Amino acid sequence: MQVRKTLVLSVLLLIAGMSVWLGVHAAQSQMATDPGSPGPCSVISQTVTISSTIQTNIYYPNSNQCGVGLSAPYPAIAFSHGFSMFGFSNGAAENAGNGQHLASWGYVMAIPRLQDDAETRITETVAVINYLETAANSPGSFLYQKVDTARLATAGYSLGGSTALAIAARDPRIKAVVGLDPVYHSSDFSGQEGPPIWNPQAEAPNITVSTGILGSPPSTCNAQSDYADIYPLVGATHKASFLVVGASHCVFADPGNQFCSTPGLGCSGTISTTLTQLSQKYMTAWLNYYLWYNTDDYTYLYGAQADADVSNGLIVRQVQTAPRGLTATGFTGTVTLHWTLYDYPIVAGYNIYRRQSGESYSETPLAHIGPSAAYLDTEVVGDQVYSYTLCSYDPAGNSHQLSSEVSAVPKPGEPLRVYLPLILRCADGNC
Repeated sequence: MQVRKTLVLSVLLLIAGMSVWLGVHAAQSQMATDPGSPGPCSVISQTVTISSTIQTNIYYPNSNQCGVGLSAPYPAIAFSHGFSMFGFSNGAAENAGNGQHLASWGYVMAIPRLQDDAETRITETVAVINYLETAANSPGSFLYQKVDTARLATAGYSLGGSTALAIAARDPRIKAVVGLDPVYHSSDFSGQEGPPIWNPQAEAPNITVSTGILGSPPSTCNAQSDYADIYPLVGATHKASFLVVGASHCVFADPGNQFCSTPGLGCSGTISTTLTQLSQKYMTAWLNYYLWYNTDDYTYLYGAQADADVSNGLIVRQVQTAPRGLTATGFTGTVTLHWTLYDYPIVAGYNIYRRQSGESYSETPLAHIGPSAAYLDTEVVGDQVYSYTLCSYDPAGNSHQLSSEVSAVPKPGEPLRVYLPLILRCADGNC
């Protein structure tokens, strides 16, 4: 029977995916637990000059001292610092702590010293990404075979947060992005917002990779908390924002600069090592989950640990991970569901829930399927209203958000078996 064959195929795909994941996860489970603490790798750093002018600090794991938890090739991140007051401050040095921290968790972290013009710094950061790709395949490079060019990400702080997001919108090589209190307006540091220097209305909807955005309350350095404007515009299927309650805009840079720590001159809000570590925890957890596919970090983003931060007033969280495009269509003796597949390793499959009119949803899903964009429900009675919702789950079985609800009414009669393969193909968009 075709339906049975389809279900068997889904199970086989799920088993294959689990086999790949188990190989990665067995290693990841050896890592330290809290991503806000230093990771298991000792770190090496080198400074290179890219395209003759872009001085870049590169932090990467010592492959012989990561223990059994991590091994090369590593995901790589191009990190963009904030406004440098036209070169007066060294933004790369002001984020050395972020570089050290992420490298200790098994990332190659490149932090270039960038100009302040928005488009120029985007071009410079892309040049750094090109360098990482080339170095990974160059036998004479210290990064030879250390960079996984299939797992590239951008991250950035303040103006650099917008730089990272803009590149994620434009460059298909990017697989994840983190913005640390991103700013897209110029500022005179008087608490007034200046003209925009990046257009999130035009570009943020083009960001389709997993997007984590951290933010702080309004301050003299980020008058309107720009992250709050950017977040709803991002087009990613998996995205979240985390407001660090009471924090200064300055807490996201590590070690930061003298301007931030000078009373009366720096940004308003609280600066503390604890808040900086909180920022690093969410940044690292996001990248661990979406680049290393480490399901242990689910709890720090969506599970009990993140819930505790919310309950304790440390974080205000917004999450959007629900499947999109769910539809239901009634046929004779069947209801066909289809939705937009989120084709990403962290999604192992989908749980489908069903209820009839007047009933509540069961906690047990109707079906637990692999990474597919369609499902055919044949256990229905004609002329009855059936409602459905579904959620994706990761390889450890952790669930993401439920989709919106859809309903359909099947027609009376036995399923037309001869048409089932056609219905399934059409539901997958292959008519």
